[in-house]
Amino acid sequence: MIAVSDLPGAHRVRLTWRLFAPRRWPAWAAVAFLRASLYLPLGARVGIANVLGGLYYRGNAKRRRIAATNIRLCFPQWTAERQERAVREHFRLAALALFHMAVVWWGDERTLDRCLRVTGLEHYEAARAAGHNIVVLHCHCVGLEASLVLSRYFPYVGFAKPLKDPVLDFVMTRGRERFGGRVFAREAGMRPLIRAIKAGFGASYVPDEDLGPKESVYAPFFGVPAATLPTLGRLVRLTDAVVIPCFTRFLPDGGCELWLEPPLTNFPTNSAIGDATAMNTAIEQAVLKMPEQYLWTMKRFKTRDTGHSLYD
Repeated sequence: MIAVSDLPGAHRVRLTWRLFAPRRWPAWAAVAFLRASLYLPLGARVGIANVLGGLYYRGNAKRRRIAATNIRLCFPQWTAERQERAVREHFRLAALALFHMAVVWWGDERTLDRCLRVTGLEHYEAARAAGHNIVVLHCHCVGLEASLVLSRYFPYVGFAKPLKDPVLDFVMTRGRERFGGRVFAREAGMRPLIRAIKAGFGASYVPDEDLGPKESVYAPFFGVPAATLPTLGRLVRLTDAVVIPCFTRFLPDGGCELWLEPPLTNFPTNSAIGDATAMNTAIEQAVLKMPEQYLWTMKRFKTRDTGHSLYD
């Protein structure tokens, strides 16, 4: 296997003097707050997250409406009270995710082992022992950042969209690569990821977002037609890989669980819609284990075959 440092297409960040300009100080203050949170007891972090989550819920009406619309569409069997409770809980957990990012980016081995529980690694090890290339399927959820700890266990690469703020982009990228993994910029396209998979790296893939009609097919997500990227099937065909689903969820004690599942069977299928449907089904099954924790604040159903937005 080639060294991860030799992989072309990686997103490069450097610490330069321009990152310390006065207009960047608020970003550094936010970073310092997160870094300092590691020294708080877990219960205190949960308490602060409860307050921040409430402020986020009350202060961002746009995201609140998006989350409410998504949950209403995906869980129509819930009462209005249950749906509203899920929206509020989602915002609380989104705030808690900030403190878990600090654990992933800076926590020592003891802190990581105490706050993050990883199960199902045997599925990855068995697939690798059988000689398979591996794509790790994730979904957008509040605890997604915790998936980066997989690079503690095996060589791991993935995509990221560079942040507009250079300070936050620097800190986030360094945090994501601290265990030896590598981050590719989304703008680099699929070629670096394909090259890495063929070289034996586990590759993170998070395809469950609406990127418009050009590259998407319509596949059901909780029974709602959703513009879905069928790229996972093409990626598997190009790399002769298996797909191992891997998801994260916050636990009632404030910790986080990351679990890997057996490889998808009969995948890829014989059609793009079949691939997209199988992928959405795997994600649905994970969401049902943590229904408040999916990233309901993103416009998952933005592109409609009817042409009418659900978020107006």
